[in-house]
Amino acid sequence: MKRSLKIILFSLAAYLLLLAALVAAESGAPGATIRDFWDAVWFSLITMTTVGYGDLSPVTAAGRVLGLVFALCSIGILTALIGIGLSLLGGQIIPEARLRLGRGRRWYAFHEENEDSAVLAEALRSYDPGCLLIFPGTDRKLLSGADVVRIDAGPERLRALRGLRTEGCGLFFLGEDPWANYSAALEAVDTDFPVYCMTDARSDDMSPNLHLFSRTEALGRCYWKDHPLRREERLVVLLGCRSAGSAILERAVLTNVIPGVTGVEYHIFDSDPLFAALHPALMRAMGPDNPAEDRLIFHRESWHGALDLLRAADRIILCADSDVENLTACEQLRTWFAFPGEVHLRLNAPVPPLQSFGERGAVITPEFVMKDALNRQAVTVNDLYNEGSARPTEWRDLGWFLRESNVAAADHLIVKIRYLLGDESLTEVTPELCRRAAERLNELRPDKDDLLQETEHRRWMRFHWLYNWEYAAKRDNPARRHHLLVPYEELSEPEKKKDLYAWEMLNRLSEKSIS
Repeated sequence: MKRSLKIILFSLAAYLLLLAALVAAESGAPGATIRDFWDAVWFSLITMTTVGYGDLSPVTAAGRVLGLVFALCSIGILTALIGIGLSLLGGQIIPEARLRLGRGRRWYAFHEENEDSAVLAEALRSYDPGCLLIFPGTDRKLLSGADVVRIDAGPERLRALRGLRTEGCGLFFLGEDPWANYSAALEAVDTDFPVYCMTDARSDDMSPNLHLFSRTEALGRCYWKDHPLRREERLVVLLGCRSAGSAILERAVLTNVIPGVTGVEYHIFDSDPLFAALHPALMRAMGPDNPAEDRLIFHRESWHGALDLLRAADRIILCADSDVENLTACEQLRTWFAFPGEVHLRLNAPVPPLQSFGERGAVITPEFVMKDALNRQAVTVNDLYNEGSARPTEWRDLGWFLRESNVAAADHLIVKIRYLLGDESLTEVTPELCRRAAERLNELRPDKDDLLQETEHRRWMRFHWLYNWEYAAKRDNPARRHHLLVPYEELSEPEKKKDLYAWEMLNRLSEKSIS
């Protein structure tokens, strides 16, 4: 729209200058028929439209040159005017009319059209039939259909077209640059639209309209939900542990805390050095000096030189950020070596007949982006904690750290249910499963209380280690110090009993809709 307006203004200015020059050249000449501005306008229009009445014509040399310019510009000007008109119709007028007529439908507006936004839009189309999918008017068109509207309109303009109503809408920022997404999303929240932003940023001071979504975080959750660690697995190898792999490793640390299962080793090859640098407390706690914990072992050598280790692995996770790198490693493993364990392959797009995980369509879904299912469980956990708290805090008032703490607790629910029901194939938390797990919990108590309490304490400590909390005799939240970051045996009896609450919560969860 702005570009077309600039072209129109420039063309109009040039046209007026030509008219002024024609009047100046002709008005004082003997025998001139073009004596004023309106004569010049008439002559120019008749000439450019090739009508040529002949009632007006230049008599001076300069006037005839200008007349030649008008004649030569006729086709170009008409073509440009037609093109601009069609552009305005197709780029602004018709799309705006479609949006005005579609005010009663849900709008999902995307800041950019790319593979990620196209996958999400396709899912929203199935999830919410009848919605309008709004993209900017660029040359890149990955999605088509009667429900697709392409228009160059910012959040304020969309709000005006919506009739100042923001319910039933969503703005999505899913560009390649996560910080550019975050910056653009911060500008959009003032419109009161719900804003969904793919970024790695975290903030305590956020508008309630702003919802942050990390693609790698969702990838880690998806992986361990669909491919849970089995009780007999003790050796897991990750190849290519950078952005995606680090997210999978973080979720492994937080989620894979199973009663009676210790000594799991995670061997990491080709890793991002930042992981160890950003998590020094976790590296110490899960290092060789703590035999009571699982271990994180980072290898500097190539995995090709550790074939005996790979042959002994229960599972190998190919989790490099590059699909090509993962496919190459997979082909090398399949062609040249034999491994009894499972090989899990991460790909952005499926490559039949290979079995893979982490595809865009499985990670970038309405449930994960809009955090409906994820937050529903975490919010329910927070509500239950509030019932027994002297200082309850609503979900919307929690800082990012406490929100993440509730999310980690919610993620571990499925692990608790699998243990109690003895079924490692379960992947979803439902009220019915919570009810059955709570019944089984009552049968196991009090004989298993210490085991269950110790498991929950390990999970709680791992979450704090991940964010570099350390032990101190006195709790100091700003300094990330906590007096309970000690082995389970060193806790007082009342403190031990507190950890059982996370298991007893299953009974309350069976009464709520959390799936």
